[in-house]
Amino acid sequence: MSNDFIFHSYHFDENSGQLSLCYQYADYHFEEKLFFPNAPFKLSDMQNKALDKVLFLLHIAAGVSYYKAFGNPTIQVASGVLTKSQAAFFDNFYYYGLAQFAATNNLKLSFSFPFDENIKQEAYPISLSNQIFVPVGGGTDSCVTMTLLKEQGYTPTTFSVNTARAIEECKHISGLQDITVTRKISPLLLEKNPAFLNGHVPITGIIAFILLVCAVLYDKRYVAMSCESSADEGNFGDVNHQWSKSTAFEKSFYALTQEILPDFCYFSLLRPLTEIHIAKLFALKCKPYFDVFTSCNHAFHIDESKRLLRWCGCCDKCRFVFLALAPYMNKQKLIEIVGTNPLNDPQQLEGYEQLLGLSGYKPFECVGTIAESQCAFGLLKNLTEWKNDFVINKLYDKIKLNSDEAKRLMTLQSSPMIPKEFLKCLQVNES
Repeated sequence: MSNDFIFHSYHFDENSGQLSLCYQYADYHFEEKLFFPNAPFKLSDMQNKALDKVLFLLHIAAGVSYYKAFGNPTIQVASGVLTKSQAAFFDNFYYYGLAQFAATNNLKLSFSFPFDENIKQEAYPISLSNQIFVPVGGGTDSCVTMTLLKEQGYTPTTFSVNTARAIEECKHISGLQDITVTRKISPLLLEKNPAFLNGHVPITGIIAFILLVCAVLYDKRYVAMSCESSADEGNFGDVNHQWSKSTAFEKSFYALTQEILPDFCYFSLLRPLTEIHIAKLFALKCKPYFDVFTSCNHAFHIDESKRLLRWCGCCDKCRFVFLALAPYMNKQKLIEIVGTNPLNDPQQLEGYEQLLGLSGYKPFECVGTIAESQCAFGLLKNLTEWKNDFVINKLYDKIKLNSDEAKRLMTLQSSPMIPKEFLKCLQVNES
């Protein structure tokens, strides 16, 4: 019996819109299913060729969820052949995408995807329509992206892989058309067999490949992500919880897709912004979303029976988002939204010390940089309504607001990945 992890096969049914992704390790057989709505799909020969190639790449990307269950086995790809550059991409995708998983499971990972150096990738010159997907996660970032695009007259299509209450309600308020892909992880993996290792995977990267498939199926050229500059700051060493939201991933994924589908354009509209800048824009421009958005991951638990409706109010994500929004929102409204005031809770002091860089390392969460947390804290300590809250009062003398740093964090950074026609969306009056 082989101890290789085998990327066994994939199959797409154009009539039903069902994609099956199959993997094997020893006696374990996994089948993941994705459902793309609006089937049946009628594609040209060229579209079908492009679709088959991007489905193959999605098969490799999505396999990370199953591969990790067995640590770091050798790799066998039975479903197709990778070029040298594609294999190099996936070596990095698995290494950096599983860096947090490796750290928490005390593993040393190395990858060597097989390739045929004699194969050159064929490009598929499909002309895609100038329409836009905006992935919606139910939090502040995608609400800002939708708002900025709509203000400039664009009518994007909202998108998600699976859904949750906050996602659905944000989509509804946007008034935009929507595509929701359903992803069903293999039940065998979800049983959490004691033999399986568990941990973080580069989920945004997997979604990027699903969107690449959607570009072909639904004829849309652009994917406007909502990943900010803060995602580039890691946790320690090679570990970055947000690696598949980073500029490094965005650039490498874009380069990979250009070899196959040169008319496809994947970029992040919010890349020139920091998290606290986005928080300010959300407070200024996104009032219709105040009562429905949620940034707490407990509202998006993979097990729907364990999901919260909105906020837990005591996790790293809740703490950071509350801190980032606090300088720009009415205090009572923000407390009403989150359901509590973590800045006035003694039990949250340790969590805020970590966010502020006073202890430990940056949490394994989608939170802003230490500098951003310190900036938001520095703004709050000078506001009468906030300065007497427990956490602010306790850490008052440990954090000083650097006005030059604060100005830098609220200044647009350069972002050559954004198509020039979308740059006008970022010219915002913030007065």
